[in-house]
Amino acid sequence: MSVLLCIETATKNCSIALWDGEQMVASRAERGDRFIHGERLHVLIKELLEEHSVDFNALNGICVGKGPGSYTGLRIGVSTAKGLCFASGIPLYSVPTLGCFDFSNCTTPFVITVLDARRDEVYAQVWRLGEDGLSPDGAVEAVIITDDSWEYLHNEQVTVVGEGVEKMDQFMTRIPENWQLQANSDPDAKYMGQHLTVLPEAEDVAYFEPYYLKDFVAEKSKKKFF
Repeated sequence: MSVLLCIETATKNCSIALWDGEQMVASRAERGDRFIHGERLHVLIKELLEEHSVDFNALNGICVGKGPGSYTGLRIGVSTAKGLCFASGIPLYSVPTLGCFDFSNCTTPFVITVLDARRDEVYAQVWRLGEDGLSPDGAVEAVIITDDSWEYLHNEQVTVVGEGVEKMDQFMTRIPENWQLQANSDPDAKYMGQHLTVLPEAEDVAYFEPYYLKDFVAEKSKKKFF
């Protein structure tokens, strides 16, 4: 079996998990009002490995959520994964953050995963439920939320999952009655296993970058220095 350390940090939920083949061995997650990843990620990894007596050299690879999501969170998670892979010589894998949710309660034909982006936008992925489970239905997008968002699904049974649901409540005056909203759900490393039944192609550790989707725009500081 391949023992993988999984890391997902695209939101304020800082999460890690150990996967042995298709079985999750253990997971840890911490969520704060701010991004605690820089302070806590290495600590969580050390504690999880020690708690389950897993030597770092026994790992067969590291899998990281590649985004989209927070620039800060993605940068910390990906740089940590790359540094550990580079130092140990083990492979680096990546999976889409918008596929790292708990889909166990999603029984509708369509699922939309949504993460908060800037202003009135969300990062979104539409999924279709088939006999083999969920599969992407189109590309990952940055969607400006209006009453016409995902209009082609307004008459379908849809489950919408993720923190971006709050943006929908804010910017949509009407949400289709046949849509189910699950706002209290974060992408988490413990759900990466659904992408790891067959390992994806390893990334180039030197050149791999997060999938930001949108360019970074720094906000003007409100602090007065003089």
